[in-house]
Amino acid sequence: MAFINKFGLVLSILLLFTIGSIGIGIGLGLVDTNLILTYANDPHHKMVIIQIGVLMWIIGLLIVYTSCIFSHEEKGIAFQNANGEVKITRKAVEDFIVRVCSQEPNIRMVKPRVIIKKKYIKADLVVAITSDVPVAHATSELQVRIKESLEAGVGMVSVKSVSVRVEEVFYTGGRLRGVEYTS
Repeated sequence: MAFINKFGLVLSILLLFTIGSIGIGIGLGLVDTNLILTYANDPHHKMVIIQIGVLMWIIGLLIVYTSCIFSHEEKGIAFQNANGEVKITRKAVEDFIVRVCSQEPNIRMVKPRVIIKKKYIKADLVVAITSDVPVAHATSELQVRIKESLEAGVGMVSVKSVSVRVEEVFYTGGRLRGVEYTS
């Protein structure tokens, strides 16, 4: 992200200096306008000028798009209390979910992805579980536990849904892949 913003800044400055220098050169008579017009009237050179212009527009739009996407502060849950404002980031919520899942004996691995909106949280989990308990029962208990833990631990926010995708089921003979449940 920082590289893209720095690249965009450097490119913009170079472009402004180039255009400014051309303008100064034309204004002071240092650049022959007849040469520019002759170059610009040649059909092959027009195509090159158009392609360079389109390329500059695409690069500019990409820089604006990426700087808009990456410049936002990380989403989090913010609320006021008597001592001031509290903000809990998405990463902190994901770490909280990992900690809750680590207390479950049937969960071997969890990869949470949290979506935070103004009024709710949505959690998508990818897990690996053991075959000691039926998959439907284990995932259902996990969904309830995560939802209750988030609402109690984070507070001030409701959990809209907890989706669980079982990537692997560990049993004595190896692994099974690919079951998905959503509450």
